[in-house]
Amino acid sequence: MTAIESWYWQPVEAIDYPFARRIHRDTSWLEEEIVAWCRRHHLIRHHAQEQQIRAALLAEFVSRANADVAPAMLRLIGFWTVWFFLADDVADTSPSADALATFHLRVLAVVAGCPASEHDNPLIHAAADLGAELRRHAGPVTLVRFQRALAQTLEAHSWEVSNQAADWQPDSATYNVMRLWSGAFLPMIALIDAARGFVLPPHLFEHALVQELIHEANRTVLWYNDFWSYPKEAAANCARHNIVHIVAQEQRVPINQALRLAIAQHDRSLQHFLRLKAQIAHFGNDAAQVRRFVEGIEAWLRATQDWSHRTARYRAMLAVNA
Repeated sequence: MTAIESWYWQPVEAIDYPFARRIHRDTSWLEEEIVAWCRRHHLIRHHAQEQQIRAALLAEFVSRANADVAPAMLRLIGFWTVWFFLADDVADTSPSADALATFHLRVLAVVAGCPASEHDNPLIHAAADLGAELRRHAGPVTLVRFQRALAQTLEAHSWEVSNQAADWQPDSATYNVMRLWSGAFLPMIALIDAARGFVLPPHLFEHALVQELIHEANRTVLWYNDFWSYPKEAAANCARHNIVHIVAQEQRVPINQALRLAIAQHDRSLQHFLRLKAQIAHFGNDAAQVRRFVEGIEAWLRATQDWSHRTARYRAMLAVNA
């Protein structure tokens, strides 16, 4: 992939989300909290792993997406973000779909309140800690939304591993449905309102327009993530679940053309999101609350752009001895 990197990165780096660039003032504090939490749960066991986590700039990523959030919730979201990144890497290296499903069932159980056992691996103990922390900071509506999104994200990870085992390449229509869940964006969306001190009522959160805004933003940002991760995945021969690879295979076009087609698809999705956002005024007295929630979504998109330009994530895998 190194032979095409120079032309590949130019259109990817040119993508620019029209949302404000912000960052929380407690970024350095959050990084130290993340490292200490990872040590406490044995997610890092030696200096090289700590350096990988620091180089990934996950504290910066979370701080960019949550500039207006109180420290306690910033910390919780930071821990969950690291957990999802490490769990994603576990899915990539799982020996079988059955083994991954067993891991996922334990995660869901401990997040819901079941105690972790001495036989559980460090990520499960960490998930139990995060579940308890979430129950301290969020009410029942947020807990239901988060646990639902978590279950669907883990299901999408199992789907990817099953595809690998069966040597099956999903088409773009199938991938675009499952990609909504595999990137762990929706569990973060489930925390946006609670992190800012309010809860979007169910009749607003489940409203067709709000759900379409969520899904359109999700498609946009996860395709964007695919653009950044493709060179690394292609070099490792594991680009099966990447929109650039899928378009190239499906359309039978070279990578440069597939990238252009995928970026055009991404851009259409972003424009659709912006058109949908213009309809928030139709909510009347509820418009301000919905708009605040959607601004939280926009913050994640902008944070993803700014973080992607700086992180070592796409050059060095995070490692966990789980």
